[in-house]
Amino acid sequence: MSLFSTFFDTLFLSDNTYNALYRFFDDSSSVMLLIDPHSGEIINANKAAAQFYGYPLDHLVGMSVASFNTLPPNEVHQERQRALMEERNYFTFQHKLANNEIKDVEVYSTPITLGKKRVLFSIIHDITMRKETEKQLDAVNENLAKQEILFKQIMDTSSVAIFLVNLEGYIIHANRRMAEMFLYPLEELIGKEYVELIHPSEKEIGRTKMLSLLGSSISSVDLERIYCRKDGTSFWGNLEGKRFYDDKGRELGLVGVLADIDERKYIQECEQHHKQILQMMVNTSPLSTILHVMIGGIESIHYRRIGCSILLFDETITKLTLGATSKELQDLSMALIKTSQNNTPFLNHLMQLQSEPILLSDIKNQHWCADEAFQCFLSDATQTCWINPIFSALKKPLGLLIICSLQQQNLTPREIKLVEDEVQFIALVIDKSTSDSKVQLAANVFTHAKEGIIITDPQGTIIEANEAFIRNSGFEASEIIGHNPRILKSGRHENSFYTQMWHSIFTKGNWQGEIWNRRKDGSLTAEMLNISAVKDSEGEVQHFVALFTDISTIKEHEKALEHLAQHDVLTSLPNRILFWDRLHQAIAEAQRYHTYFAVVYIDLDGFKGVNDTYGHSIGDELLIIVAERITKLIRQNETIARLGGDEFVALLTHLKEPKECEAILVRILETIQEVIVVNGIDLYISASLGVSFYPCDTLEADELILQADKAMYSAKQLGKNNYKFFNETKTD
Repeated sequence: MSLFSTFFDTLFLSDNTYNALYRFFDDSSSVMLLIDPHSGEIINANKAAAQFYGYPLDHLVGMSVASFNTLPPNEVHQERQRALMEERNYFTFQHKLANNEIKDVEVYSTPITLGKKRVLFSIIHDITMRKETEKQLDAVNENLAKQEILFKQIMDTSSVAIFLVNLEGYIIHANRRMAEMFLYPLEELIGKEYVELIHPSEKEIGRTKMLSLLGSSISSVDLERIYCRKDGTSFWGNLEGKRFYDDKGRELGLVGVLADIDERKYIQECEQHHKQILQMMVNTSPLSTILHVMIGGIESIHYRRIGCSILLFDETITKLTLGATSKELQDLSMALIKTSQNNTPFLNHLMQLQSEPILLSDIKNQHWCADEAFQCFLSDATQTCWINPIFSALKKPLGLLIICSLQQQNLTPREIKLVEDEVQFIALVIDKSTSDSKVQLAANVFTHAKEGIIITDPQGTIIEANEAFIRNSGFEASEIIGHNPRILKSGRHENSFYTQMWHSIFTKGNWQGEIWNRRKDGSLTAEMLNISAVKDSEGEVQHFVALFTDISTIKEHEKALEHLAQHDVLTSLPNRILFWDRLHQAIAEAQRYHTYFAVVYIDLDGFKGVNDTYGHSIGDELLIIVAERITKLIRQNETIARLGGDEFVALLTHLKEPKECEAILVRILETIQEVIVVNGIDLYISASLGVSFYPCDTLEADELILQADKAMYSAKQLGKNNYKFFNETKTD
């Protein structure tokens, strides 16, 4: 028997049973019903029940509970029987009120004995609000779960690697793309020290960068570097890294976004490599020099994973000579040369090889192969080493290119493609060097060069332009051919620039330098231009060949770096370096025009309190506003710089007399003292100014700054929010 059943049965057996029971029943604030368990008729109800259901009490009594329970009557009957048999006494239903409003309710129902009859005593609680709250909470949890799933899907389907590094430098989270990029299982990648993924040649630089970022000396990084996969292969990645914080602003570590740029870098390096070779060919560099650069370029592009050697046939094709070689292939190259000198059939078969890569192991198995040629080479190494014959445009044997994987791995498709390109370039280089098939060489270089090339007659009229030049300039071929290159003039160079250019071409045979040209659409482009005079055997100029390389992106990058080096990151004001340069300029102008200038050292009063009270972000905004206010006060040819922290220094030039600057000093004090509003916060600060004059106080630049600094401290000691001249401090 339940606690409630026991309670009511006991109450019923006591004196004044009905009075006690119904007094409790009627006066309770809880909704209570007495229900016939068989018919479902409400035998009695209290006032709270009448108020809840919206029926008059005398109407409610006698109603069936099935009339407001939303369950089918047979199910309501079954639930009453469970309560009667005490199989269950707790239920949740939906009840319909008199106004047709549906309420979620909890019903606690227990059988009690009234007189000789068993009835159900039911207490009803309105849980509608709780149910609604639970629904809302379920919706929120479901939304959070969806967002978490969406975030994970975004992370795992991202085309870039995304990872988190803790303050100790270990990876604590990484997406699927990062695991794919480095060929590590994700669980093995988590917990790994980030710098272990960097190529050994850059590992210490990477460690220094990471410590600088964690130590807050730099706020972010955006750089390109070489990384290593688990299988030992390497690739170029572009890393963007920033510090990340929790919701309370505490630093947790670094977030990194890493993009695989290996293919782009590979293409860039190959193009740069070929550009260098083309440039050397145009400049008629010695053959041996070009070949050594080619070997070095191939090694560099592949992080010394590949070794190369170039062997050349002499003019009579009767012996091999060494053109250039990686040190790892030095012994093999010399063995092949020595064997070919003593074994003519071996040399003849080498010359008859087809123009395609051939494994050393296949050559070694040929009946004509001399064993001594490969004795210095391990048997396994011959499986990853190839010989590619080199032929001229006229199919004349020129030499052999040996390519060897130093890690004893097969060449990748792009490495094979590079080998094919190198074979063609070597052929072109040799052809040009030996004057063999010059017309074919010029046509190939002209057609396939990535740089713009034009050829003019001796009078400077363009007679030919390659596709790269036409594409870069925006002109059609018909708009170029027959015209003078002056149609490209940008207007940014003086006539003396072109005079010196042509003087160098006529006296030295070539000119190389940077030039600004204008495209057809009017836009300007910065280019590296190399002009060479092509002469006949009599020394007469037959043509001029100009090679254009677009360096606009490089110039823009240099400009951005120059601005960063000379300006304060927060306020964009000149920094100490640029101010020092402006100071020396001011000294030179003052000497030339016999004028004065003032160095004003500005220190903010109360700035530390702002930082301590509101944080560095508010302090930074305050510094930016102060910088803007002072900048508006000074003249265009004057300078305001930030030295660091809350210290600024101004350069007031072209003063007829020192006292002339007092008006601007007063305005600086006034404008700084005005209220500064940052994020709705009213901030009040002042400034202390120290002033030194040239040439009154000193003729030395560094002493001017020191004197102004000393005068500023004197102003602070006098109560702040004022200015002090250095010459006044000497009498204090």
